Amino acid sequence: MRQVLQNYRTGEVKVDDVPAPALRSGTVLVANRFSLISAGTERMKIETGKMSLLGKARARPDLVKKVLKTLRTEGIGATYRKVSARLEAPSPLGYSCAGEVIAVGSEVEGIQVGDRVACAGAEHAHHAEIVCVPQNLVVPIPDGVPYEHAAFTT
Repeated sequence: MRQVLQNYRTGEVKVDDVPAPALRSGTVLVANRFSLISAGTERMKIETGKMSLLGKARARPDLVKKVLKTLRTEGIGATYRKVSARLEAPSPLGYSCAGEVIAVGSEVEGIQVGDRVACAGAEHAHHAEIVCVPQNLVVPIPDGVPYEHAAFTT
């Protein structure tokens, strides 16, 4: 399936082929019909990705504190590996979408395959052909509401 990803080291954004997410307990798989691009939040993430390492540190002091804590507890080698891995890992973009449920995990109630739903969550509702979203971040789309409007749920 295709998904929009950002290389956080370089800031490059691209559409890439990736494996579809796996269905887990308490989640639903949704075939995206529309995902919302945020002119604020996503633009900020993309711009931060293009910054130098020092610029990224200035933009995210919370992560600098986390790195310093890891440095104290795990040492320089482990910290370097973790930071490098985080910068190299492709980061999915998107946090609000709408689509059709294609699979329902165990312990999910009130949602069925074929339901039209709106989804939220920066860790879940990505710009991708298929997303895996926890039930608590999924709501049914009322009849007559198009996917394009439902994606604005967040």
